[in-house]
Amino acid sequence: MSSHDEASRANSAAETADAASSPVPAQDAEKRGLWNRGFVSLLLTQFFEAASDNIIKGVLTFAVAVGAPWETVFGKGGNGIVGLAFTLPFILLSAFGGRIADRSSKSRVTIVLKTISLAVAAFTAIEFARGSAWGALAALFVFAIVSAFFGPVKYGMIAELVAPSQLARANGIVNMATNVAVICGMLVAGLVSHDWKAGFIDGAPAGSSAWLPGIAMAVAVVLGFLTCLTLPRLAPQSPGLPVDLNPFSTYVTTLRFMAKGPLLAVAAAWTFFYFVAAVVLSILPDYSAFLGITDQETSYLMAGLAVAIGIGCVTAAYLDSPARRARFVPIGAGGLAIGFGLLGLAPARFAPTLGLLCATGFVAGFYIIPLQSMLQALAPDDTRGRVLGTANGLSFVLGAVGSGLYLGLRHLDMPSHRIFLVVGGLCLVVMAVTLRWLTRRSATRTAA
Repeated sequence: MSSHDEASRANSAAETADAASSPVPAQDAEKRGLWNRGFVSLLLTQFFEAASDNIIKGVLTFAVAVGAPWETVFGKGGNGIVGLAFTLPFILLSAFGGRIADRSSKSRVTIVLKTISLAVAAFTAIEFARGSAWGALAALFVFAIVSAFFGPVKYGMIAELVAPSQLARANGIVNMATNVAVICGMLVAGLVSHDWKAGFIDGAPAGSSAWLPGIAMAVAVVLGFLTCLTLPRLAPQSPGLPVDLNPFSTYVTTLRFMAKGPLLAVAAAWTFFYFVAAVVLSILPDYSAFLGITDQETSYLMAGLAVAIGIGCVTAAYLDSPARRARFVPIGAGGLAIGFGLLGLAPARFAPTLGLLCATGFVAGFYIIPLQSMLQALAPDDTRGRVLGTANGLSFVLGAVGSGLYLGLRHLDMPSHRIFLVVGGLCLVVMAVTLRWLTRRSATRTAA
């Protein structure tokens, strides 16, 4: 059966179900303002999801960085291994999660996933307390599985909770909240990591500090579970969509559908951001050694970058309009190229590094928000979960490539801060490609 036939059949079933069911249909978002109960619930749930992700990933990243207790367990470039372990579930399961998001109520799926997260948090706490490097990595992997299913649910839910006219602003606010959560998560990770590593005796943490990573993450997970309980009951968009346990068949079908229009090109540009992010987040933990600073001070660099991205996202969202949306993309790519180039050449001093990270993070918002809004707006209601799940999976494929690039360059003995020059050069290429696309698009419209 073709993707068109499958989508048509699913759409027909969705219309029949929506007419007879009590859950809130997506089109009712038109009647609500941006700050409705459902959007606020999703915003808070995503905030605590992102915070918990970054607490576990942050502590583990600090634990394998240069000079850390688990550096010898994973070897040089251990941050790349952590990055790969986190991205693999997203690559394998995002499109499958998108299929579940299309055929089920996204609010109900969210509650199920948050319930599972409670058990995963307990497992994570035990592994960090035991001082098991591989156990902590396994906990991160399991946590990433849950997050992989949540990705297409949360992105698809935004379009069901707010009106199309508010989509860009909703994305900007969600991205801002996510980056604030990243800040909180990384700051907590830095503080927890310092005391947790200080408590190591004979290769394992001891005393009450051994439980700090687990306690910190459990708080975020419990709060995320409580906030998701206030989500409105949303109607399934494609309740008749058949179950397909093969995660790759959904990728194939959805990619073919996306290739028929601009969705695939938009998704490719969107996923590049996550390639860049994976490299940058692998580089920054090594700045503890490069700048001669503590893990806590390194977390301030990450916090500065995250808050700047958030401010850039909100700024881009409020300046957004359909007419200028695409033009922001090459501006953002060019700003990233300049920022990363300067970071690769900057002296080993804290203040200039922080300033450049903040400036680079701000322009990143002008790259990511227009693309994310275009993805959600262009995706049909009954296939939005699969489109966003596929795009999310692709973003983690690029993230894995980014982690692999970092790992490879480190094994070639390239200093971590010089890798910024490589990233900056790739951003220049993306800027050139998007400018050429805009020029062709303008010429086509003029000819028409």
